[in-house]
Amino acid sequence: MKNKIPILIICMLLIVYIIPASGIVITNNKTVLIKDPEIYRLEVKNLDDGRVAPIPGDLSDDFIFQEIIYNSFKKSIPYERPLGFNDEIIVEILNQIDETMILGYLENLTDFGPRVTGTPECAAAGDYIYNEFENMGLEPRYDAWSYGGYSDRNIEGTWNGFNETSDEIYIICAHYDSVPGSPGADDDGSGTVAVLAAAKLMSQYQFNHTIRFVAFSGEEQGLLGSHEYVEEAVANGDNIIAALNADMIGFAITENDGENIKIYENDASEWITDFSIIVSEDYYNYIELTLIPSGYSSGSDHRSFWEFGYDSIFYHEYNFNDYYHSPQDTIENMNITYSTKSTRLIIATLGELAQAYLIGDPPENPNSPDGPTEGTEGEELTFSTSTIDPDGDQIYYQFDWGDDNYSIWLGPFNSGETVEASNIWYELGVYEVRVKAKDINNRVSDWSEPIVVTINHNLPPDRPTINGPKVGRTGKSLTFSFSASDPDNHDIYYFIVWGDGTQNDWYGPYKSGDEISINHTFTKGGRIFMNVKAKDYYGKEGEIENFILFIVKNRAISNPVFLRSIERFIEHFPRLEFLINMYL
Repeated sequence: MKNKIPILIICMLLIVYIIPASGIVITNNKTVLIKDPEIYRLEVKNLDDGRVAPIPGDLSDDFIFQEIIYNSFKKSIPYERPLGFNDEIIVEILNQIDETMILGYLENLTDFGPRVTGTPECAAAGDYIYNEFENMGLEPRYDAWSYGGYSDRNIEGTWNGFNETSDEIYIICAHYDSVPGSPGADDDGSGTVAVLAAAKLMSQYQFNHTIRFVAFSGEEQGLLGSHEYVEEAVANGDNIIAALNADMIGFAITENDGENIKIYENDASEWITDFSIIVSEDYYNYIELTLIPSGYSSGSDHRSFWEFGYDSIFYHEYNFNDYYHSPQDTIENMNITYSTKSTRLIIATLGELAQAYLIGDPPENPNSPDGPTEGTEGEELTFSTSTIDPDGDQIYYQFDWGDDNYSIWLGPFNSGETVEASNIWYELGVYEVRVKAKDINNRVSDWSEPIVVTINHNLPPDRPTINGPKVGRTGKSLTFSFSASDPDNHDIYYFIVWGDGTQNDWYGPYKSGDEISINHTFTKGGRIFMNVKAKDYYGKEGEIENFILFIVKNRAISNPVFLRSIERFIEHFPRLEFLINMYL
């Protein structure tokens, strides 16, 4: 009994001193102890060295940003985070973020060399990011901008939220440009890699709200790309709830450096920092970082969001990179382990904000498209395919036509249902046609095996043959027959200039080689020159054929019996028709 009393006293003291400074939440039958963010801020305050992030590279030290003017627009009140909400999904995502992934993206990005805004190297890097977004199944977009004598593109990928009633948007962003002479591994390859890793992994899951993955250019010239992007977002009425900006998150020399990360914020955005603090504690075993709120800074693209009244925070390495804006800002001078942990923190925060939901498997890879292996230029070819969704979900299909063109997402179709799509190639060549599928929850399959399609010249139809009377009279309907063959067996149209000042639109389509009959009543007498040509179904025109006949005006021969006699006489004596053709 004596031993139990001290234990009881200790427990009471813990209740008195710990619980008021913390919150206890019971979720999923487990208890999670989370410090109140205000208490947390006090405890880490001594870790803030007061240093703000430097201004972008191509600006002078005395550069002054224009005054921020906050705009008023639709905005949701940040909700209280339910601890442990969908934590299994977040853990699943975090476990896939490793040093191999981070290093792979960094190597690809730095291989372009210095990515100076407006240069071919920056454009190539932008194309790389765009193609990655597209291959991940996002909706990619080039956001071209011009400002202050500079022009370039932001790259945006969108992953639409599952909740159709929500217009909330959450953004992870970084700048992919660098200063002249610097490969920009840490500044800001590290942040851009976080954006790419987030897009790669989060595109395999379903979220309540829309997520945008954005890479800005023009940051080093004064946040130009992000300024134009956010100004456009305001004009569109985009309901951006939070923007997470990652800029220089991969440099750490000491063990202490590798255990801390700074967050810059304004008053309106403190809630995002507090949210990220709670997330970092809930997933500490996967992140192992202490977050240090570090106040206000204008040194990166988050400021553009502040300027237009959106909430945003800026993640930044604890110990500033010694090789900043120099040729030595290379992967070798980075700490990839630290960059991986920083990336996990930002993605975990983003995943919790956007509210992840566990989803099933993507559709199986579609069957190789079934369709013709040869065609002609301008010809419409149709292909079909199908696949199965393991969860029985409905499926959308997208065809890659092998000429840098893609179909829209077609559907939805029931699992196992066959889909058809058509395409027209206007250039000769050999093309590989493939298709991929996604279910209604945006889970995307890999590409199918291709079908190889050869596009050949489209040959014109042959010169038409014409048969009909050689003599007629005005006001009487005459019947003519026409025939032409198409070497590609395409359907045929006929264009007839009757020779009396009348002509018709294209007659058809008719089967290749079929003889057709068309009636015409001439309004003009005399020697008539008919012209006829044929074209195939895809517009390829053949040579013109001529036909000559004589049309007698009704008043010239008033006796119809006599006129009919002439016609019959010519019919019985073909050579006379030849002479008429010679002398008429």
